[in-house]
Amino acid sequence: MHTITKINAITLGLLMASSGFNHALADEQAKELEVIMVTAQKRAQSVKEVPLSITAISGAQLQGNNINDTEELSSHIANFDVSQSGQGYNITMRGLGSGPNQGFEQTVGTYVDGVYRGRAYQMRSAFVDLARFEVLRGPQSTLFGKNTTAGALNITTAAPTEELSGYAQLSYEIDNGTTFDGALSTGITDNLQVRGAVKVIDQDGYFYNTLAERDEVGRDGVFSRLTLTWQPTDNLDISLKYQRDQEDNIGITASQPVAEPVLYDAPLPGVYGDISQYVVNDKLYKGVTALGEDEQGEFSADYWTLNVQWDLGEHVVSSVTGWQDYTMLQSNDGDHGPAPLTYRQASDESFQQFSQELRISSYYDGPFNFIAGLYYQTTELDFTEQYRIYPLNALGPRRYDSDSDTQAVFAKLDYQFAPKWQASLGLRYSNEQKQASRSLGMIELSSGTAIDDLSVVNVPATLQGMGFPAMLPTPIYLQLLSSQLGLEQHQVSGERDENEFNPSLNITRQFEDAMIYASVSTGSKAGGFDARANLAKDWQFEPEKVTAYEVGTKLTLADGAADLNIALFTMQFEDLQTSTFDGVAGFYVENGAQSSSRGVEIDGRWLLTDNWQLSGNVAYLDFSWDEFKGAKCFTSAMFTPNHVEPSGVTCDLSGATGAYAPKWSGSVNLDYTKELTAAMELTFNIESVFKASYYTNYDLNPFTEQSGYGKINMRLGLMNYDNGWSLALLGKNLSDKYTSSYSTDMSFSPAGMYAMWVEPGRTVALQVGYRF
Repeated sequence: MHTITKINAITLGLLMASSGFNHALADEQAKELEVIMVTAQKRAQSVKEVPLSITAISGAQLQGNNINDTEELSSHIANFDVSQSGQGYNITMRGLGSGPNQGFEQTVGTYVDGVYRGRAYQMRSAFVDLARFEVLRGPQSTLFGKNTTAGALNITTAAPTEELSGYAQLSYEIDNGTTFDGALSTGITDNLQVRGAVKVIDQDGYFYNTLAERDEVGRDGVFSRLTLTWQPTDNLDISLKYQRDQEDNIGITASQPVAEPVLYDAPLPGVYGDISQYVVNDKLYKGVTALGEDEQGEFSADYWTLNVQWDLGEHVVSSVTGWQDYTMLQSNDGDHGPAPLTYRQASDESFQQFSQELRISSYYDGPFNFIAGLYYQTTELDFTEQYRIYPLNALGPRRYDSDSDTQAVFAKLDYQFAPKWQASLGLRYSNEQKQASRSLGMIELSSGTAIDDLSVVNVPATLQGMGFPAMLPTPIYLQLLSSQLGLEQHQVSGERDENEFNPSLNITRQFEDAMIYASVSTGSKAGGFDARANLAKDWQFEPEKVTAYEVGTKLTLADGAADLNIALFTMQFEDLQTSTFDGVAGFYVENGAQSSSRGVEIDGRWLLTDNWQLSGNVAYLDFSWDEFKGAKCFTSAMFTPNHVEPSGVTCDLSGATGAYAPKWSGSVNLDYTKELTAAMELTFNIESVFKASYYTNYDLNPFTEQSGYGKINMRLGLMNYDNGWSLALLGKNLSDKYTSSYSTDMSFSPAGMYAMWVEPGRTVALQVGYRF
């Protein structure tokens, strides 16, 4: 912890040092920093004009560094984390996130070309020919809408060009596989353009599964997009995009069994294997092949997006229409270890969504300007799974279906009330209607007979060891499962109808080389229905709400040779929706009462000379549960919870921090560019990504705390502008650190045994490309 704090202090000092940049040196600069354009406010602006905490990364940077998905990208961005779990993805910003559950969407909303993608599994989509990736921190309710209580991801794909252009790039990771990126763009007529893009991923995986005798997690995917743009008149622009994702996986997650050292000599059953091997490394031990266990998955998705912009002279009318659907079929080892405890032999999820947004906006050439619009969305989700629970000799078939409809009206009103002063009022009113049903059955695994059809149950040996008799009448047996293990057959359904009003206010003051701002904003995420709980009573959960305050400044320094962006924030949440593993056989959703997130975020660039540039983003975060009674207590063989409530079952986490809330996080880059000849350029980049310690389990188990770390990445490239070719050598995590991104208790195992999701160690890649 001491080392990572020193690293962050040095990093913070380097970034803030740019504010004192010597003007004599600035006079010698041959060029200024490149202007970064974003669409965080539904119009093209310089990032320096946007009054909120934002980090923007170009598609060229992502491709050059062979970053293919949001999970990997998040490690480079302060106060932002994406990690995979057995049920999907955890998306966290400023310490705020929901965790995975098919019953709800994320606290951080994702938008691609203006269309909302709210399902966790859609994070699987690889980056295909992107123009820009924007991370917007804090509530974004006014213009982006629901489920952006912690922030939003605004992704823009590349547009067609009028002239013939394109690129092809092949990245080969040693001992892993290849990634190919390609695009071709041209004008068909004077007012019709087309662009085709494709990404092909063929990777074996970074880890070796000793039981299945293969590398995992393997990815075999093709992600493609076709874009047509048409200008039938001078004032009308139409864009149609279709994207198809198809991916097969060998292995689902890089999860491995981990045990507390005190268990290494414990008298555990032989099915657990060599417990001393239960440590974080590059080995997996899961999938009992003798029982037919085999982790694999198939994912396919279709995305249609239609954007229309009609210039009326003083106003612009915009229409964004989106249709998307996906199907996911997978199987995975539920206990993530060699013991036959739980196995999800089938999980089938399908989703469809249609959305329509209409906006009208002014031209922003007077003291009063606005954006106003209407939004409609309808979704349908079907989810089924079959879980083997070996210790109970049971198969648990589960089904969850839900439909939702959302309508909203919104407006952003900007008024310049004095020279260089502007006030922006945001308003959004939304209505959401949901209906859902969930069922959970139980079948005797050995016979395939529904337990309801048995008059007497032969009690499994595992339960006999807990004091159950050898045989029990079925009703009594089912009652004991419910009361002792939190597992019961049930069927529930329900409907919800909720209205939310989310206002915001922002005040900005412009100076010659700076802008300061102050804002207060609100956000909400509707309540819903729990898809994964094993008890009928754990069915509905309530809405979550946030009020956020932020002040910041965006500075241009040294005659354009440096910039520095600083944001101070505090966010107060009520009823944060969280998904927690019950430690036995399932997840459940609960509202986390009240929590606070506060801190500072710094983003900067400094053109040291014509050849050297220093850049980075750093955040300090203080997250705490102000009130959280009734939370799950952790179980451990080494540690004892010290906040156990009088019931002896739950814990009071009031005053504690949360999962995925490191005090410090961010990255620092040093870039060098050198013209070797008139046509040849050498580039070099070295990057440090770092995080202070953080919990990887929502129950705040001390053993599952990931200690603070720093990782070093490097890229050395050579480009020929005349001929268009490029070569590069990439190294990631050069110090070969293995870190954990997520963890849960191991199902039906003694206290002190866990499943942990591990991030890759050192990787080296060669990259060759051609552009024209």
